[in-house]
Amino acid sequence: MSFPRFKLVPGPIDVDVFGWELTGDRVTGEHISECHRTFHPHDDNADIEAALTWADGIIGTKQVWTHVRERGFDRWREAGTLADEPAADREPTPADLRALIADATALQERIRDAERRLRDREETRHTAFRLGDADGQLTRVSEALEETAGELARVRAVRDGSVCAVPWGVCPEHGNTLTSSGGRTPCKACGRTWNYDRLGVPCGEPLTHKVTDAAGGSFLACTAHAMDATERLIGGTVTPLDSTEA
Repeated sequence: MSFPRFKLVPGPIDVDVFGWELTGDRVTGEHISECHRTFHPHDDNADIEAALTWADGIIGTKQVWTHVRERGFDRWREAGTLADEPAADREPTPADLRALIADATALQERIRDAERRLRDREETRHTAFRLGDADGQLTRVSEALEETAGELARVRAVRDGSVCAVPWGVCPEHGNTLTSSGGRTPCKACGRTWNYDRLGVPCGEPLTHKVTDAAGGSFLACTAHAMDATERLIGGTVTPLDSTEA
């Protein structure tokens, strides 16, 4: 694989304004330097995915993005071109799944148009009823793809070890206060709601503490999981990470 040519970095982009900065050089030698405000201030995973989609649009081609961490700071993703890795060997990305959603949406529009034209004619009107069913099935397909893309984004963020990998979610402010039902997860303390089963997937919040049990085993955790561990841990310690550990 060739050396990465583009970097996407989260951080301040103006006074009191946070967002993303994309820098890099095209093969033509043209330098890219673009900034954008935070896309989803209250959902880190959605913000990352939106930023990646934005960056792909600026660059003009899909990229294979990987997370890097330099001197304790996120250089959230660093990219080589998609063509550098054989498609058959590459894990699908959330962007790949959302491209399938676009395909399904385009097919859905064609089906709706066909249904409309059939219903416009008396002699063919009775043949159109199955197309309404097909339309509904494609809606469900798109919903399934979108939910899978979101879950895959969370898995990819947890996998690289840069975020909390405790295998169940928490409210970032209140800790172990979540309930989950029907694909939605509200916090019992503040009412904040996530539109996915946050309890059923790895955490994904930023790492802030080291949790060590009485036997000496340890793991890194976010603030909320550290708070929960403080209440449950017997004979262990919970200590904040310094800048070199985070």
